[in-house]
Amino acid sequence: MSTTGLHREWTGPNQGNGLGFVTLLTGAAILLQVAIIPRLDLGPLEATPNLVIATVVATAMLRGVVVGAVAGFAGGLLVELMTPGDTLGVLALAYVIIGAWCGRFAAGSESSSRVLYLIIAAVAAAIVPLWMGTIELLRGQGPPLGYLLGQLAVPQLVLSTLVAWPVWSAARRLLGAPREVEPWMAPA
Repeated sequence: MSTTGLHREWTGPNQGNGLGFVTLLTGAAILLQVAIIPRLDLGPLEATPNLVIATVVATAMLRGVVVGAVAGFAGGLLVELMTPGDTLGVLALAYVIIGAWCGRFAAGSESSSRVLYLIIAAVAAAIVPLWMGTIELLRGQGPPLGYLLGQLAVPQLVLSTLVAWPVWSAARRLLGAPREVEPWMAPA
């Protein structure tokens, strides 16, 4: 794959850019998150691991800013549409920001990507409830800060670390090595 300026050439059907696998991976994470994971009893921790954000971070770190942002928007919006709530688009905005920011690491070395991914996925999962709590506070309905940190953010940090490694392994297997992909590039 050669580069010219800021654009990258299309990799062709044999090598593929994995956008179909991105869709499959994100869709599977959404279905698991919405349909199965909320029904699991995890003992003293009342939060559930955020599988969708772990998938968005993995996708972004393996395919770049644009793919990460699109996966984040689609994942966040579909989660909001499938779960009851009155803040449509707020979660999608958080996921877009996380996906776009994490996409900057797609050009990094692969050995540092694994450890960096685990850290970023856990922190991003902890940031999401703080983001949603801040939005609720701005609306005049938010929970206290102690509840946000102790009951939502910290358990998300811990539990999302548990699902992050299997998500990275699945994403790495489906998508291959980290590289930036610009989906709008036409074949030469």
